[in-house]
Amino acid sequence: MAPLQRELTKLFIKYPIDLSRQMHFENGIEQLFNESFLQPMPSVLEERTLYEKQLILSIRYQLNKDQLILRRTTDEMNTYYLGRLNEFNQKSNEYIQNSTCYELIETINEINTEQQQLEGIIQSIDLQLEILYQRKLIKEDHLIRLSIGKKTNINLPYLYFLPETNENVHMSVQPRLSSCQHCPIYTLATYLNQLLRPLFDNFSRSTTFLNGGDFIQKLQYYCIQLDLLLPKTYFATFKIHDLYTKISHSALLEALNIFLMNPLVNDQHQKLSSDAIQELTAIVLRNNVFSYNGKIYRFIKGGPLNLPLIELLCHIYMHHWQYSLVTHICLKDAFYGRYKDTDFLTWNGPIDQLQTLFNKLEQELDSNLQMTTFISSDVHFLHAAIENRKASSHTHVHHDSTIQPFLLNGWKKEERKNVERKNVEEKYRKENIEKEKQRMKKYRRENSEEEKYRKLECLNKT
Repeated sequence: MAPLQRELTKLFIKYPIDLSRQMHFENGIEQLFNESFLQPMPSVLEERTLYEKQLILSIRYQLNKDQLILRRTTDEMNTYYLGRLNEFNQKSNEYIQNSTCYELIETINEINTEQQQLEGIIQSIDLQLEILYQRKLIKEDHLIRLSIGKKTNINLPYLYFLPETNENVHMSVQPRLSSCQHCPIYTLATYLNQLLRPLFDNFSRSTTFLNGGDFIQKLQYYCIQLDLLLPKTYFATFKIHDLYTKISHSALLEALNIFLMNPLVNDQHQKLSSDAIQELTAIVLRNNVFSYNGKIYRFIKGGPLNLPLIELLCHIYMHHWQYSLVTHICLKDAFYGRYKDTDFLTWNGPIDQLQTLFNKLEQELDSNLQMTTFISSDVHFLHAAIENRKASSHTHVHHDSTIQPFLLNGWKKEERKNVERKNVEEKYRKENIEKEKQRMKKYRRENSEEEKYRKLECLNKT
C-alpha cells in the first residue's frame, strides 16, 4: 500500500482537491486494494509463481557459484548486465573513494554502531528545529509536526550501484539510493516539497515541458498557430550534466532565496517566512546521510533523486540560472522550454550570437556542473526528431541507437505463450489430420485387396 500511497500523494500535489474528496478517494482506493488480496489466486498463476520461484533460485545459485552479478542497468530500460562480481565491487568502491559528492562521517563497528549514529543524527535534527522555534522562525505546531525523536520507524538509507554500459561494451557504475521514506529528513523534506512544489509549478509553467507530448503540442502551436517559424530558424538544445548529484548546496540555497523573494511568490507561502524555509531546507541538505559498506556518508553536493525536494531545488536553480536567456529570446519571438536538465529553443539570428550567449550562460553555471549544446536546423529532443524544412516543422519519433529498445515483458510474454500454444495446437491438429488420412488410405487399400481376393474365389468356384 505504501508505494500506492506515495503515488496518490504526488497526484494530489499536482491536482489539488478539497480534503473531504481526497479522503473519500483514498479510502475507496485502499478498500479496493485490500479486497484484491482476498480473492483466491488462479491455479495458472499459482503454477507460474512456483515455476518462476524455482527458476530464480536456480539462477541465484549459479551466480553465487560462479561469482557473477546480474543487475538491471542504469538506462531504466528492461536490460540487464551480467559480469564478474569482483570487477563490479572494485569499481563501486573506487567510485566512492574518488567522488567529491560525499563526505565520510563515521565507520560502523562494535563501538560505533549504526543505531548510535542514527540516534545522534535524530537528536541533531530535533535540536536544530528547537533552535528555529526559539528564534520564532517556526511555530509550535511546526515543531511538533517536524520533530522525529519519538518516531520508531526511522533508519538510514543505503547506497548501491547499477552498471552502465556504452556501445563499446565498457562497464562503469552509477550510484543509487534505497528508499528515503524512513530516513531522518524525510518528514521535513516532504513537508517542504508539498509547500514549494505547487508554487514553483505555477511559477514556471510557461517554460516547462511536462513530457514529450506536451513539448510537441507547444512547438506545433508556436510553428502553426502563431506562425513564427522562419526558413532561417535554427533549433538548439543544451543539457546540464550531473545536475542532481554535483551541484553545490550553496547554489541551491541561493536560487531558492531568489525564488522566494519574487513578488509573484512572496505572498503565497504564508505558513512560513522565507527565512524559515531557507533554514529548514539547509537542515535537509546538511543531514542527507546514508550507509555504504559499513560506513556512514553525507551528501556535500546534490542529493538523491528519490527525495523529491532535491529535484525541486535543482529545477528552481535551473529556472533562476536560465532567466537571462529566457528574457533575451522572448524579445526575439523565439520558442523556449525546459524538461528537467535539458532545454530546447528556437533562434532566428546568426549561430555565433547564440553560441556567445551560451558561453556567457556557462560562465554563470555552478563550477561543479558542465554544459553541452547543439545548434542545427534539425535536432533530437525528448525522443523526437525535429527538422525545419523551409519554415515548416517536421517531427517524427527518434530512437537513440546507443540505447537498447525497451522490452515489454509482461503482456508480450503472455501473448507469446498464447501464440506458441496455438502453434502447438495447430501442429497437433495437422498431425492428427494427416494420421487420419493415412489410416483411411490404409483402410481403403486393405478393403480393396480383400474385395479382389473375394472375387477371385468366386471365379475359382464357378
